[in-house]
Amino acid sequence: MHYPAHLSGMSKQTKIIAASVATAGIVAIALVVTLLASTSSGAANGRHHKGAAHAAASSAAASRSAAEASWAADRASRAAASSSAASAATSSSASKSAAPAAAAPTATRTVAAGTPVNPPTAKAPTPVGSTSSTASSTSAGVPAACANNGPYVWANLPACGWPNASNTGAVASSCPGGVLTNNSGSLSRTITVKTSISCQNITGCLSIQAQNVSITNVKVTCNSGKTGENANGTGAIYVDDGASATISHVEINGSSGVHACIWDQGTALTVNYVNCYGINDGIFSWADLGYSSTTGDHFSIQNSYFHDFTAKTANGHIDGYQTEGAAHGLINHNTYLMTSDDGNSSDSAIAIWNSLKNSSDITVSNNLIAGGGFSIYAQDYSDSYSVTNIRFANNQFSTHLFGCVGDYGVWFTRGNPTDTWNRSGNTVLETGQNIDNGNPVNKGQLCT
Repeated sequence: MHYPAHLSGMSKQTKIIAASVATAGIVAIALVVTLLASTSSGAANGRHHKGAAHAAASSAAASRSAAEASWAADRASRAAASSSAASAATSSSASKSAAPAAAAPTATRTVAAGTPVNPPTAKAPTPVGSTSSTASSTSAGVPAACANNGPYVWANLPACGWPNASNTGAVASSCPGGVLTNNSGSLSRTITVKTSISCQNITGCLSIQAQNVSITNVKVTCNSGKTGENANGTGAIYVDDGASATISHVEINGSSGVHACIWDQGTALTVNYVNCYGINDGIFSWADLGYSSTTGDHFSIQNSYFHDFTAKTANGHIDGYQTEGAAHGLINHNTYLMTSDDGNSSDSAIAIWNSLKNSSDITVSNNLIAGGGFSIYAQDYSDSYSVTNIRFANNQFSTHLFGCVGDYGVWFTRGNPTDTWNRSGNTVLETGQNIDNGNPVNKGQLCT
């Protein structure tokens, strides 16, 4: 396992932490685990140590850290001005910075398997003044308030067609006896053969080192036992070099002790109906160039719910999805509620960068997004690689946490993709503003 040194110094504060290159592992004992019934013996730990890739990342991090310091200083200046104005005018900035009560993770649900979670089909938003919990329905069966009534939407995510804890994660009713079988043991388990894991309540982290592994109707509770940057590169589910996985109807609790719900440096990843929380980054696509130029590519993340993040692991630079180089990806119809244990001071819902290799051919569509510093980064900051063909289509951004959607806005304003922004049909849920050409306006002021 690699600890990605380029993540150092990426916090929103002005403190820049020196990048480091280290190799370590969350696997104390290489165990071959088949969690259904079988066990493969004699497997060796397949972890690869690729110092060269991390040396390159460390070098790229230096330039980005300097830029981050400048941006952070600018943010601090604007925040100070805002605070001063708030004191004079008794504004709402205090409530803006306070974290709303985090919803407790729900128990394993028992709805029927395959229950669809579809995007809202209500008509285009028009002003709605009421926040009542009752609403008439459209002809498609979606309550009319789902079109633009933010408080109603967040209180009724499934009815409005969005993922939340009740329609993602394990479906116990699909399992024998309608229950998940408890499976606890070592801190980490290594899977080195093709297998299907289902109907398990797993305590411990999973390391996948085989092709075509399937994990379905499972709950994973993982704590690496590490905090801060010592937890860099850890994953509740770790898809290693050369591996591939389909992860569907899985609840992942990172217990504020793991970097990501899913750390992906494999050949292909399919994620569907995942409930992810208690982590620093939701899903991280990592490019291990010492193994292959295509690690972390070919991924699909759909119908999933990302929420209740932590700043206690990695460097506290919280993102719903992050990559430093990935290609051929789809991020479609997810709910990114960027609440966190540091007062919702997350970095972004989606962060697409390029310190390790080109980022290209990634579609971000039909998602519901609230929070972040800026909600979206798609930034070419590398002299060696590019960020191209990144499409943002038909996403709904919500002022549920901040008046500008993110604390400062939706689109990061000090950088952009190599081939400029590719945006269509992106709107603010509550106001109906189309934001394809820039950030929203809040209280008469452009969000920056």
